[in-house]
Amino acid sequence: MEKSILQIPFKVIRNYQRYLRSQNWSKNSLSYFQDQKLIQLVKHANKNVPYYQNLFKKIKFDARTFRGRIDLPKIPILEKETVRKSVDKLLAKNATKYGIRWDSTSGSTGTPLHFVLDDQVQANKIAALLRSYCWAGYKFYTKTLSVQSYYFVKENFKYNPFFNVLRFDTNRLCKNSVHKLLVKLKSWQPDLIMGFPFDILMIAKIGIDFGLELPTPKMIITYGETLSCNQRTQLSKFYHSKVYDFYSMHENSAMISQCESGNLHLIEDFAYHEILDENDKHTSTGDLIGTNYYNYAMPLIRYRTLDKVELSNSASCKCGRNFRIVKEIFGKACDFIETPDGRILGSVMSHSIDQAKGIIASQCIQDKIDHIYTNLIIDKEFDSNSLKNLKIGLRKRIGNEMKIDINFVKNLKKRQSGKTPFIISKIGNKYQE
Repeated sequence: MEKSILQIPFKVIRNYQRYLRSQNWSKNSLSYFQDQKLIQLVKHANKNVPYYQNLFKKIKFDARTFRGRIDLPKIPILEKETVRKSVDKLLAKNATKYGIRWDSTSGSTGTPLHFVLDDQVQANKIAALLRSYCWAGYKFYTKTLSVQSYYFVKENFKYNPFFNVLRFDTNRLCKNSVHKLLVKLKSWQPDLIMGFPFDILMIAKIGIDFGLELPTPKMIITYGETLSCNQRTQLSKFYHSKVYDFYSMHENSAMISQCESGNLHLIEDFAYHEILDENDKHTSTGDLIGTNYYNYAMPLIRYRTLDKVELSNSASCKCGRNFRIVKEIFGKACDFIETPDGRILGSVMSHSIDQAKGIIASQCIQDKIDHIYTNLIIDKEFDSNSLKNLKIGLRKRIGNEMKIDINFVKNLKKRQSGKTPFIISKIGNKYQE
């Protein structure tokens, strides 16, 4: 395991060089690459993955004659609930050959999901991500403020000299910590700010309330949750910087990046993307379905991401890349929790339930400054340990001052739009469109 982890940086460098070339491929070259990668993946799944062996036999699908993109719709959509229940069967029999690292996510649905990522998919994600950041102007050792959930024990932020990154822990986001951060940034001006748009925006608003000067980075890269048009405008206005949006997911089934010309692109040399309507037919606006080419340890073929996108009518981009253009991403959009000690917690709360088995979906609702209740839809795997791990996960984020109630329900609360947010605030801390 340690040996394989040490090999990943070398694979990243090798793959990064390929990604620099593949972004300039012609449409025909890209299509050929996609077909070949899908053929190899499907044949591997047919030979080594119990879930697909049983599925292909059941639907009488012959992987030997599979031709790539044209035949992909013959394979049923893989739902998140199926992955949750069949994770062992989705693990390839020869998974150790590719390296194994367990990961987890709760996404925008509040459903804990555990899965395996192998060395190759991790290396490819980092390489594709670096290329995307370079589109925004990033270079190695760019002076960076990273706004993420780091779980620092005492510090609000730490400096990493190797990457020239100042890391701010969003679990400690409050007026006091932001004040200290902005005082630090007055002498340590970052060229790049990266993180969840909500957190970066809250830093700006708290700083303005204090009358403090905000940094003016050359670029802001947002990820992790939906970036609304209003948020983009406010970020650009407050920081006097151009904002680049980036979309990916822990499962590595899809990736979308904004290029230097301002357009969002499906990263089609990293994964194959389909946009499907309610009848699972190809369309221009609908569910984002992803198939990563590289995760042989646990292939997720035609995985429903539970996010929606709208493709642009434009056939080409000034950047010259032949990746399809995305007009809009409709993803994670939730309110935020405010703790009695003044901390502000947004999408980072979704990881509270990662280690609780048996949760089909969940939702946190704050009705008082010192009280939240969590609605759970559960199955038979939920037990006393699940409840214990859930409470540990919640306490890790919100602390010990708030009262927590757990409710077992059949349905979660929806917005008028029909969306089911993970966090609902009844004390005014609403998501900003």
